Amino acid sequence: MKNGFLKNSVGSPLASLIVIGLFSGLSALADVTLIDQNFDSPFTPNQSFAYGYFGGDITYSAYSVVPGAGTNGSSAMQITNSAAALGNGYGYGAAVYQEMGVTGNTNTALSAYTLSFDAKCSVANGNNVEVRVISQGGPNGQGTLDTAPTPPGYGNDRTLSTTYTHFSMNLGDTSVFQGNNSNPGFDPTSPEFQFLFQCNGGGGGNPPAWTVDIDNIVLTVTGTVPPPPPVTIYAPAKVPAGLNLYAGTMLNAYYDRQEVATLQSTGLGWVGRATASNPVSYAFTVNSAPTNTLQGSFQMYLVPNYPPSSPSAGSPDWFAPAMVETFLVGNSTNAVFKFAYKVNEAAGNAMLLGNAPYVNPPGSWDGVTTPYYESGVLGSITNNASILGTWTVKFTSSTNVTLIAPNGTNASYIIPPYNTQYLAENTSFNIYLSMQAQDQGAMNQSFNYGNFAVTGVLNPFSDNFLTDTTLNTSIWTNGLAISPANVFVSHGNQQLVTWSKPAAGHILQAAGQIKGVWTDLTQGPQPILSGLFAQVVSTNELPAGNSVFFRTAKLVPTQLQVLMPGQTNAPNTVSGYTGTATPISVSGQGLTPTTVRVNLCDANWNIVGGTDSVTISTSDGSALVPNSPLSMVNGTAIFSNPNGILFQTYPSSNTTVTAHDNTNAGVTDGTSAPFTVTN
Repeated sequence: MKNGFLKNSVGSPLASLIVIGLFSGLSALADVTLIDQNFDSPFTPNQSFAYGYFGGDITYSAYSVVPGAGTNGSSAMQITNSAAALGNGYGYGAAVYQEMGVTGNTNTALSAYTLSFDAKCSVANGNNVEVRVISQGGPNGQGTLDTAPTPPGYGNDRTLSTTYTHFSMNLGDTSVFQGNNSNPGFDPTSPEFQFLFQCNGGGGGNPPAWTVDIDNIVLTVTGTVPPPPPVTIYAPAKVPAGLNLYAGTMLNAYYDRQEVATLQSTGLGWVGRATASNPVSYAFTVNSAPTNTLQGSFQMYLVPNYPPSSPSAGSPDWFAPAMVETFLVGNSTNAVFKFAYKVNEAAGNAMLLGNAPYVNPPGSWDGVTTPYYESGVLGSITNNASILGTWTVKFTSSTNVTLIAPNGTNASYIIPPYNTQYLAENTSFNIYLSMQAQDQGAMNQSFNYGNFAVTGVLNPFSDNFLTDTTLNTSIWTNGLAISPANVFVSHGNQQLVTWSKPAAGHILQAAGQIKGVWTDLTQGPQPILSGLFAQVVSTNELPAGNSVFFRTAKLVPTQLQVLMPGQTNAPNTVSGYTGTATPISVSGQGLTPTTVRVNLCDANWNIVGGTDSVTISTSDGSALVPNSPLSMVNGTAIFSNPNGILFQTYPSSNTTVTAHDNTNAGVTDGTSAPFTVTN
C-alpha cells in the first residue's frame, strides 16, 4: 500500500505537495460504552479500587470517592498525598480503579477502543499523570498499556492543571501508549480492566502535598475500526554537518538527554594537572542550534570516577556523586554559558542547580560547620552575539576556572579548594557532550556540535565532527543516549524527510518521476521524532535528474527471518543479512541458552512492525527448545535467556533454526543459514 507523495525539485524549493489517501469505503459504527464510572453511585460487586502506592518524597497516600470533588460538583475518585520536607523534589502517588465482568468488547483491534476521563491536580507542580490500562483474565493473561514505558520515563503522561481537563486516548495510538516491556500482552477482549493513575510531581523544589481528582472514566469500542488518516510527507530539512543530537523522544517530557561520552576514561582530568603555565582546556564548538527555543541546552559534563559502565551512567548529573556541568542556552542573538558542580551528592542535583538546601554561596564554608549546604553554581558569562562558535572552560589550577565565549567575553571563578579532592580523577574521568530540549520549541530539531578538543591533560585529543563521515567510535559512545538513533554525524549532504503518524510499517521511497521505478531509502539514520517518522537521506541515494518524488510504502509481511549471534538484518540484499553466525560452543555455552532473533519481514527483508506470535525449532533433535511462543515487539522476537535454545550435541556444521508465525498463516517460515556447533 502506498501513500503520501512529495515532489522535491532538486536544488530548488518544493514544487508541489500531493497527499493521496487510499483508504475509502469504510464506515465507523456508533461507539458502544463498555465502562462508564462517574463515582456518583455506590460501587457494584464488579467495581472496586484495586490498590494504590506511593514513593519518592511522598510519605503518605490515600484514595477514596470524595463527594463534591467531581466535574459537576458531585463525586470523584481522589488521591491524597503528603510530602516530606527537604526531600529530592520529586514524589508520586497512584491508585487503581477496576471493573470485572466487562462484556461487548469482542473487537480485537486496539484502535477500536478509546479511554476518556477528566482529571485535575490541586497544585501546579503535581503536574502530570501517568496512565496505565491493564487487562486481566484474557487469553494472554495480564497485559499493560502505559504512557510511561519501561525503562522508566514520563513519555506521554498527561499534563494536569488546577481545573478539570478532559482527556481522550485511543488504545491503539502508539504515539500515546508505548506498551510495557515487562507486560506486553494486552488483550482488549479481557473481561477485567484496571485503570491506574499515577501523579508524578516535583521538578525544581520539594513537592508539596497535593490531591488528584479523577472523574468520568469511560471506555468505548467501535464496531468498525475507523480509517486512518492519509500519510503526509513534509518538506525535507537539511541535516547540519557535524555531530547531530536530535531532540525527538519524550520518555522524560522535554528532559530526555541525547549524548555522547568518551571511551577514553583516564588522563582527562584537570585537578592536580592544570597550572598557569600548563592550562587545561575543554572546548566545544556549536555549529547550529534549534531556532524556536530559548531554553534548549547544550551541556558538557566532566565526570570523575563514574565511567559509562556505571549504573545509570547516562544521567551523571543525578547519579554521579561528583561532577561538573556546563550549561549553554541561547539563540542567534544571545547566549548564556553557566558553570556548576556538585560533590557528595549521589542521586541528587540540588547542588548543581543551587536549589534548597544548597543555597549558601560557594566558598563560604568555615571548614568546621556540618552539615554545610553550599551551592555549586559558580557563575556564568553572556555572549550578546550568538550561541554559535567555540565555548571554552579553561583551568589554570585545580581551583581556578575561566569561561570564555566565542566573542572573547570571559569570567573567572574559584572552586572552593576543599571540594577539588572530590573532582580529582582517581579511577576514571569521562567527558560528555549532551543536550536537553527543555521545551516544545526545540523538539524535532538538532543540537549540533562542530568540534571538541581537550588540551593540557595527560591524554589530550580533538575531534572535528565537520570532517568526520560517521561518529568516531574509537573516541565516543552514543550508547548512553535516550535514543542512540538520534545521535549521528552528518557530512552535510543529507536531508531529513519526515512523515506523519500513524504510519507503522511504512518506509520511505524515492523516484525520478511519479511513474518511475521506486527505490527504498533505508541507508541513513532513522531518528525518533515526536509525532513523526523520519529518515535521513543522502544525495547519493536519490535518482539522477532535476526532480525527486518521495512516497511512503507500507510494508507487507511475507516471511520470517532467523538471525543467530554475529548476523545483522540487511534490507534490500539477496540474503537479507550481513555477518556470519558465531560458532556455538557447547561447553562455552554452559547453561546459558543461545539467543535467536526472529524478524517479521517483507519481500525485501525490511522489518515490518508487528506483534505476531512466533515459535522456533531446530534441526538438532537433542537441543532444548522453548516450548512457549513469544509475541513480537515492533516486528522482532528475541529468544534469549531463559527462552533461547540450549544446544547439547557436537560437532555439526549444518545446524539450523526455523521460526513459525502462529498469527499470520500467510507469512512463510524462516530458517537460519547453517551454523556450526562445537565442543
